[in-house]
Amino acid sequence: MNRKIYLERKKYVRYTDSQFLVYLNEEIIPDYVPESHEEQTPDPVTAYAYSGNLEDGGTIIEAKNDTEEEFISGLVKLRYSQESQLAIILNKDKVNDDKAEEHAAELQAMQTYRDVCKGIVGLLFAE
Repeated sequence: MNRKIYLERKKYVRYTDSQFLVYLNEEIIPDYVPESHEEQTPDPVTAYAYSGNLEDGGTIIEAKNDTEEEFISGLVKLRYSQESQLAIILNKDKVNDDKAEEHAAELQAMQTYRDVCKGIVGLLFAE
């Protein structure tokens, strides 16, 4: 995980036709003193740190449009491929299976992660 500090707040930008670069795990840093190459020490400012898998602290997600539903789906796909999601959903109905409890736990874990993603996306789209 890479972390980068910025002097302005970041949210997301289009990366390709089917991807967005999102800035997650925002950390507000009050009284941050930027590095200066001049003799004078700059005044403290509010800065923002982001962490992600890219060098700039961002994370690329699959999303064709900048809508909440697309971003939620894109974040979920970082952990669960579309095939994995489908398998987990289809396995939930196997109640007579000796792995019924395992299937229920997988579904609950995926749903919990999706709820976390909804919260993250809500913050990205908040003004």
